[in-house]
Amino acid sequence: MRYYECHITLKDSLPRDYVRQQVEEFNWKFSAIDGDPILGNETFCYATRHYPESKPKDEVIKDMNDMAVRLAKDEIEVVREKVELVIYDTKVRN
Repeated sequence: MRYYECHITLKDSLPRDYVRQQVEEFNWKFSAIDGDPILGNETFCYATRHYPESKPKDEVIKDMNDMAVRLAKDEIEVVREKVELVIYDTKVRN
């Protein structure tokens, strides 16, 4: 099963409960990790959402941009926006 996976990387500078609430309010998933393979050893928070490959990629990117703008309006610093096309994932069943 192929699908788009969107990630919005966020600075870990506000209380996590607040950030989690803002992310989950719009049906995105919240997570946080120490160290990012591209951005370095800081702790970052993430808003993540999946879309079916059948959704036009322009719409996927627009949805992600809209979410990033919403988060920034809530004083959450957006560091990065990324869309991946997942072509193989053992955790997703058809």
